[in-house]
Amino acid sequence: LQSRQELKNIIIVCPKALVQKWKAEMKRFDEDFEILTAETLRYCLKETHSDGIWPHKYARSIVHIELLRREEYLKGTEGRSPLHGLQTLNPPPQFDLLIVDESHHLRTPESNTHELANFLCSVSDTVVFLTATPIQLGSENLFTLLNLLRPDQFLDETGFEEMIIPNRYI
Repeated sequence: LQSRQELKNIIIVCPKALVQKWKAEMKRFDEDFEILTAETLRYCLKETHSDGIWPHKYARSIVHIELLRREEYLKGTEGRSPLHGLQTLNPPPQFDLLIVDESHHLRTPESNTHELANFLCSVSDTVVFLTATPIQLGSENLFTLLNLLRPDQFLDETGFEEMIIPNRYI
């Protein structure tokens, strides 16, 4: 993708246990990514609220999903020290590329994880979901993931079921 267009803002979302592995893997390709901690994520949210853009220093970031899906970072908090959440930023951050590792964790529609993924997909030009875990719980989980990636193509489960009929024997 980078050979076809300039990629300014890239965010990699993965489980906490994989953050260091992703950083090391990206270094193999001469790519330097910053790891977002609670403190640096708060900084990015504050700066994006103030300036309207994601901070340049964190334009290439890796963040663990357990942190990003927390209510305070997703929706924000009010009170003595208010915090803007990703969903409350206006304008929202824009990402050229979103990579989600272990994306099978996004399959529960009523969860903060799914809500986070839905938001990030909506503010990202290109999205890549990675998982080595087979989805064997039925086609509704596959539909949920495909709907996140391409809501224009996978509108509802009924239409999706009709799409997969030709593949039932495979």
